[in-house]
Amino acid sequence: MSSDPRALRSRAAVVRGAAELLLADGPGGVTVDAVVQRTGVARSTIYRHFPTSTDVLRAAVDAVLPEVAPGGPAAAGESPRDVLVRRVTATAEQLATGAWVRALPALLELVAREPALEAHRAEIVARHRTDLVEHLSAAADAGLLPVGTDLGLTADRLVGPLFYRRLITGEPLTPELCEQLVDSVLTPGDPR
Repeated sequence: MSSDPRALRSRAAVVRGAAELLLADGPGGVTVDAVVQRTGVARSTIYRHFPTSTDVLRAAVDAVLPEVAPGGPAAAGESPRDVLVRRVTATAEQLATGAWVRALPALLELVAREPALEAHRAEIVARHRTDLVEHLSAAADAGLLPVGTDLGLTADRLVGPLFYRRLITGEPLTPELCEQLVDSVLTPGDPR
């Protein structure tokens, strides 16, 4: 990518415009013509930054999806359970902002329409799952999960209900729910 300030500004304008279109109109609304109209950036400049319209869509999806929920290492005296609760609560807080809620259906529709983006969807999922799996691994090392637990599936069991509530039922995502979800996957009877 160029370090020319004009190129950086035009690229940022394209990404911002494409992201706005994605959230407003879904993946079908993100066309190069629509981005040109929204941003005033020339078609040739867009294609210089993004060789294909799929690349524009990919950049728009990346722009609207939140970063990985902060987890970070355990603080002094913080148990693996507490770290998991903090991590799951951070995901719930991200879901409350609305960016995920607007972006996820668009991403799913986009992958259905553009199968070439399936690998990108998988990258996004892996990026968001890796941190949580690492925290689950620490909990397993502390004896808080049964030996042989599938950590990926356990991560799904932790955050899946958050997405279901936010996207389907509309039920609140409370700190108490996050604690209940963490406790539901930990081995009963183990010290926490």
